[in-house]
Amino acid sequence: MTEQASSGGGRPLLVKGHAGLDLGPGERFEGRLRTPGTDDVVVTADVDGAHIHRAAPEGPATIESDAAVRVLLLWGRRPADPSRRHSSAGPDTPRKVRALLSGY
Repeated sequence: MTEQASSGGGRPLLVKGHAGLDLGPGERFEGRLRTPGTDDVVVTADVDGAHIHRAAPEGPATIESDAAVRVLLLWGRRPADPSRRHSSAGPDTPRKVRALLSGY
């Protein structure tokens, strides 16, 4: 499920979420969803559009969770138990990730 959501099949759904972000010229946003032991799912956005892809874990994660919660986040949903995900990125960055994925 993660592969489907983070491949070409998920890209059209980012259009809706991208419309909700308020990015200025030259501004770029990147968020990383991390599940230990797997590649990160990376979402990026700028004024020209949004993208999603898998990449090796690098740098800090925006949101770290188990695999099932990551799929929920990719679908624009939240887990019933918020303790199953955590972030050390502060409130703004995870909020932007969720807004970008809200098109799902």
